[in-house]
Amino acid sequence: MLGLYIHIPFCKKICDYCDFATIQAPERLYVEYLDLLEKEIRCFAARNRAAATSAAAPSALSQVETLYLGGGTPSILPPELLDRLFQLLKTAGVPLKTLKEATLEFNPESCTADRLQVALENGITRASLGLQTFRPQLLTAVSRTHSVEQGLAALNLLTKTPHLEVSADLMFNLPGQSQTDFLKDLERLSAFPLNHISFYGLKVDPRSRLGLRIARGELSVDEDLYAPMYREGVELLANRGFDRYETSNFAKPGHESLHNLNYWQRGEYLAFGPSAHGFYNGVRFAAPEKYAPWRDYVNAGCPTEGLSLDPIGPEERIAEYIQLSLRTKYGLNAATLASYGAKIPERIIARWVAQGYLAQEGNRIALVGDGWLFMDRVVEDLYSNLE
Repeated sequence: MLGLYIHIPFCKKICDYCDFATIQAPERLYVEYLDLLEKEIRCFAARNRAAATSAAAPSALSQVETLYLGGGTPSILPPELLDRLFQLLKTAGVPLKTLKEATLEFNPESCTADRLQVALENGITRASLGLQTFRPQLLTAVSRTHSVEQGLAALNLLTKTPHLEVSADLMFNLPGQSQTDFLKDLERLSAFPLNHISFYGLKVDPRSRLGLRIARGELSVDEDLYAPMYREGVELLANRGFDRYETSNFAKPGHESLHNLNYWQRGEYLAFGPSAHGFYNGVRFAAPEKYAPWRDYVNAGCPTEGLSLDPIGPEERIAEYIQLSLRTKYGLNAATLASYGAKIPERIIARWVAQGYLAQEGNRIALVGDGWLFMDRVVEDLYSNLE
């Protein structure tokens, strides 16, 4: 399956914890961004045609099956510019109306009926809403721009829209957040008619504003709460019918994110916009991270040397397969790993099984229990002991 990711880098305000490629910008820059995005997609299409084995070969963009508009804050675009974004994708050959899944990220303050209508008219089938918390003091602590009331209004708008899949995100282990705070947030969220919920533990980048505030002693994060918050959150959602299909993602049966599953299953995906990362024809690539260098790259005709390229060889493929497959409940298939030329010794698997971190059933090896919390440790040990 081929996916398509578009990175919209704009935010009303940069959250204190954010380490993504985002910027605050006047609306005139939104128009420039769309002009540049159109050029970048045209450059790719031209290269793709030139590399085709025959003139009749279908374009890569026409083969896309999932679309994800992420950021940043995609919903920050006014309705007329959001519509222009969809039109340029349609003109490029993306089959918007027949995709298996098309997702648009919303922030509560810009989750409005007119933007939603434009999205629905252009084939969006899934909305992802970034809430983070229902506690006003915690929203303030990390400089989120929306209010609790705006979050609830956005949830109501999206979940009452017919035929729209809705996912919502929370964060845990925020500065000053108690375990009770997080579990009450999760209880409140899961009471809505949702089929998908994600929750992510706060990772503090020391270079971020939040990292600097913590370093100055203005705020603190209790790292001892991370594990119990995660465990209790998983249990709460399981009791409400949500299955953990990836370390931070929970869905009712049949409602997993197809686009994200494609990432974790090493499927290929195109990507456009500043800092966008893609994987196509066996090569991982990344556009310039900052907006200005990305603009220069596009205006220069999108030269290949302007991308960060990472061809995936046999060793990289093995490492990726172990790391990505173990992120999901489906786990790792030893037969697939063997087809890549590698094997995990049984004694290494048995050691983690004995600790209650892995389960083995036939060729399938998957994380269980606290293995989900210590995934990096497990993956590193498995990879370093490969035969």
